[in-house]
Amino acid sequence: MPASVSRLRRAHRLWFAPLAALLLLTAIALIPAPVSAAAEDPLRALKAAFIYKFTSFIDWPAAQAGTPFVICVMADPPMQAALAELTEPARRVGERVIRVRGLAGVDGIDGCQILFIGTAAAGRLGAIARRSAGKPVLLVGDTPGFAGKGAAIELFDQSDIFRKKVRLRFRIDPKALKGRGLTVSAQLYDVAEVLP
Repeated sequence: MPASVSRLRRAHRLWFAPLAALLLLTAIALIPAPVSAAAEDPLRALKAAFIYKFTSFIDWPAAQAGTPFVICVMADPPMQAALAELTEPARRVGERVIRVRGLAGVDGIDGCQILFIGTAAAGRLGAIARRSAGKPVLLVGDTPGFAGKGAAIELFDQSDIFRKKVRLRFRIDPKALKGRGLTVSAQLYDVAEVLP
């Protein structure tokens, strides 16, 4: 590869990654946070907004017309309420209306496009990952260490260098996405911490 092409690609990456991060974070900030959820727990409301926004940067296999896009929540009723409130005015993923439902066990996983796994279900992550293997289900959680143990996306908060503000970030485990038929936008990888 000519050196000039290599320099051009490197320069492209240096300006594109911060621009993509800024655009993604701006888009997330523009999502109206659920009023009651934000008042009760602003970080939870922001996590719900991130989960909702992931639908813009991930493609799922084509579905039968008229079927809803289902975001399931296991073992975290407050997160279920925040997501339900956020998606209440009939928000859509493409032509599909978003529905939020609670999930008690692994039996209902097949009907989910996104499954948020609460900390109380952390011990079931292995079983959940095995049960959903090969299916177009995005596993998301906010329990430390979830990425790398079966979840594709782990939400985490991080203090700034002055420890005055906390910002929400996420890490992606590409291995947990293999064989699921999900296509993740490069823009999402640009703003995430990506596991090797």
